[in-house]
Amino acid sequence: MSLLLKIPELLALGCLAAYAADEMTLYELLPPETHQFAITYDVTATKEGAPFFLNPIRKGSVATKERVIERSTGVALEFETVSGQDNTDFIKVHLPAPVPKGGETRIRIFKTYADAKSYYVKDGVLVFDRPFGIRRDVVVLPAGWELTGSASPGIVSTQEDGRMRISFLNDRDDQLPVKITARRLP
Repeated sequence: MSLLLKIPELLALGCLAAYAADEMTLYELLPPETHQFAITYDVTATKEGAPFFLNPIRKGSVATKERVIERSTGVALEFETVSGQDNTDFIKVHLPAPVPKGGETRIRIFKTYADAKSYYVKDGVLVFDRPFGIRRDVVVLPAGWELTGSASPGIVSTQEDGRMRISFLNDRDDQLPVKITARRLP
């Protein structure tokens, strides 16, 4: 099912990022030859009365394996892909109830993106080149790779499973330019 919505209609329904709070995105890079990364997006819908939340699918990316849960209960939420103006697609999440006055609805969106233009290997170097528009983002490198560079400052740590993790804080009013490079461990 495809539904065409215009940006003013979306704003009136309180469904765009301007009505979201407490956002964080986790990007888990899958084997680089797949050009895929798993995304876990946590967000809190705060617009009073909003019956649903819209999450844009970035142009150039192909989204698969989508599922959505309410974070406080773990209950699966209904969703669908809808089209907006300028050929922008969204994941439209049906909230369990309209957002109450002074309240919020916390959701988690899972999806896998394939995007060969932003995630690839060139001359043996893994490259993840994707601007981040929200405040908090984390990138986890695939197993067997180590960080060699980052265009923006980040906090680097190692997870229990040995994969490297880079955390970013976007304190700008625009997108944070993120370009990560890595090499395969011997």
